[in-house]
Amino acid sequence: MNETMGIKADMDKWKATVLFWSVAGFFAAFWVLLPTLLHTSYCGDVIEVLNIAPEWVWATKKHPMLPAWMLEILILLTNRSFAVPFIATQLCTILTLWSVWKLGRTVLDERLALIGALSILPYTFFAVKPIWFNQNNILIALWTLSIYLVFQAFQTNKKRWWIAAGIALGLTFQAKYSAVFLVVAILTYMFTRQEGRKYIWTPGPYITTLIAFVIFLPHIIWLCNHDFITFDYVSRAESKHVYFLSQWSRHIFSPFHFVILQFLYLPLTTIIVLPVIGYIWKWKVQHHKQGKVKECEKFLFYCFMIPFVLHLFYGGGKGAYLCMAYGAPFWACFGLWLLLRFQQSVIPIQKSFRLVLVLTFTIMLLIATGFVTLSYLGLQHSKHYLPMRELGTTCEDIWHSRFPDVACPYMAGNNILLAGHVAHAMTVRPSLIMPQGTWATDDNLNQKGGMIVWELDENETNSMEALRTRFPKAEVLPEILELPYKTGAKIPPLRLGIAVVPPARP
Repeated sequence: MNETMGIKADMDKWKATVLFWSVAGFFAAFWVLLPTLLHTSYCGDVIEVLNIAPEWVWATKKHPMLPAWMLEILILLTNRSFAVPFIATQLCTILTLWSVWKLGRTVLDERLALIGALSILPYTFFAVKPIWFNQNNILIALWTLSIYLVFQAFQTNKKRWWIAAGIALGLTFQAKYSAVFLVVAILTYMFTRQEGRKYIWTPGPYITTLIAFVIFLPHIIWLCNHDFITFDYVSRAESKHVYFLSQWSRHIFSPFHFVILQFLYLPLTTIIVLPVIGYIWKWKVQHHKQGKVKECEKFLFYCFMIPFVLHLFYGGGKGAYLCMAYGAPFWACFGLWLLLRFQQSVIPIQKSFRLVLVLTFTIMLLIATGFVTLSYLGLQHSKHYLPMRELGTTCEDIWHSRFPDVACPYMAGNNILLAGHVAHAMTVRPSLIMPQGTWATDDNLNQKGGMIVWELDENETNSMEALRTRFPKAEVLPEILELPYKTGAKIPPLRLGIAVVPPARP
């Protein structure tokens, strides 16, 4: 009978595996089904990535494009199912859960490893909501996977773990540049801990570095060819939210604001592990911990605290705005770290495990109830209820009634969310002209043709006048497209103006 940290392993691996996949599969299926049934359109980040996906570009002016590639693969596999972004989000959630669970199994009893994984179910909801899919979803999943693989590499020094860690870290960089903070944490661990220093002169870390570099190399080449435009975007995005503050006060406000926001990620995760670690005032550090348990605790601490502190120094030194989501990857292993750090088995493990399951399902039920209530009352933003399919079909019919032999090549508008939904819903997905794109410009639409859509205001004046300088060849159509939002809430119908630029003739 195996024994870990004084708790008997009274659940075999088979039962633990079945339970993990049952719970993870249930929640993933639930959070795919719920927004698929309640929503008819997507939020801004999702529609942006969906329209980048068919371009198969290495990056935009904002980010690397691994999330877009993932969406496009799912679109091809599911025949453009509406649920694709929700499926992608839950695949990332499952990978995050799996990584924490597998890491927990290397140092803890099966039940405690499961508790460590369960503790991040509500965390994943708040860090990356099921209706969102963007860089943060895939970053959290790959960040957590990298932590698991790198720890295994340090513990075993087997080549397969170093190779796998290199692949995971390379893909993490392809998700978002903030992967560099994780690399700094890993290097700090390697140079300051004996368990890490012994590998400095071995091939393993250099194999990992080489593989990660090769995977990220195409993006580096893309950056060089595009004058490092993503760094310019980051600078502008970080400053626009704090324009109302004086220069000196930004250096104080930014890190303080970031700290407050990060604490919002932790309460529910902590609540779920409380039956095992006890109340906060009863927490006791286990000074007798040795071997893998001690090293795992230290490694996880490095992997969330060093990126957190680096963000504080960066925000304070530069006076830059730090979004709450910037810290989302840091805390995915926080529940597992609590289990490793503080005394366990406050009450019998069987009883505490059942209580953890009850707490987890209760919290997720409350979250789901709130989600459904907001949808039923129409309190969520109307962008989730755009009549996307009708928009695409109607605009496609308008285009083909005028140009029956030519597919619409480009789509534009003063509202990227609106134009993006139209473009994605059309049978032949036209390239969306967006500010952060590098593959299509206004000149492309003016030369090769396309459609322009915009929302009419209450006085029936339209913003086409502002678009005329961009698209001088545009023909404003007399039709006003009016479609109701797909919700029972009292939201005025969507009213659109449409213009076309005739396609170039050979």
